[in-house]
Amino acid sequence: MFLIIGTVTADLLVQTPTPLAALGGDGFRSSNLLFTDAPLTISMGGNGGNAAYVLAGLGAATALAGAVGHDLLGDALVGWLAGRGVNLDGLARSPTHATSTSTILLTGAENQVVYHHLGASSQAEYATIPRPLLDATQVLLASSFSILARLRAGGFAQALARVKNQGGITGLDIGPAIGPPVTLDEVRPLLADVDYLLANSHELLALTGRDSWPDAAEDVLAAGAKALVIKQGRDGSSLWCGEDRLHVPAFRVQTNVSVGAGDAFNVGFLYAIRQGWAAEEALGFGNGVAALVVANPKGILAAPSLADVKAFVAAHG
Repeated sequence: MFLIIGTVTADLLVQTPTPLAALGGDGFRSSNLLFTDAPLTISMGGNGGNAAYVLAGLGAATALAGAVGHDLLGDALVGWLAGRGVNLDGLARSPTHATSTSTILLTGAENQVVYHHLGASSQAEYATIPRPLLDATQVLLASSFSILARLRAGGFAQALARVKNQGGITGLDIGPAIGPPVTLDEVRPLLADVDYLLANSHELLALTGRDSWPDAAEDVLAAGAKALVIKQGRDGSSLWCGEDRLHVPAFRVQTNVSVGAGDAFNVGFLYAIRQGWAAEEALGFGNGVAALVVANPKGILAAPSLADVKAFVAAHG
């Protein structure tokens, strides 16, 4: 079984006709009102929620650990995940905090302004993950490292060590690069229990203070990382392991919604690794899962099946 630890968020997507400018005034007036032809879209969000939803769609036995509120948005997220077949024994329902939300204002696929409320995700902690769930875990993806304070304080380390000690595969995504900075000194003690450290190029720069991601990647390997997976968006993905440097280009698709692309890649890659596929195939499969998510106007909620991804990868080389 795969276990995903991470934020579970309701994404509220608003398509704006022009980039935001300084707006002001009380009430509805031309100075503070923008009309949009696209309706508000509510979608699955959060690193944990996205990853679990996508992975379950690939047919993998998937469990999710995190927290949502006892509210309408929490009910919606639970409904989507349960409908996908995700095991929610590790998903806590906070009686005191609202479900996490990201209100994302989009002007095109790559121009975004995000208002984020961490909410119930701040209550996620290691103690609420059932021990039988951890015992059954064969692959662990620990995500949202930078913003889950209670897990960052030691819970992630316990989960990684437990799964690694029982022979499982472990992945740690150090993103997103927000909140109190994640440092290499903070991550170094965890690396012995991490098979794959995952990050995008921006997160690597934030982690190390370097000016180029290849220099940052070298620092991470020198610190003890066994294998580093670098997500590079439209440029594809890379795997650095020891002296080996492997890169697989991205698939060229029309991007509609980029939200969740990194989470989709993570689970696609780890799914392929769990199947015993070669590293190059795993990177390509992860790229394919991400491409199908961003190319669909419904984004994460239109996450592909295993057959969809295999057909896409085969057709596009």
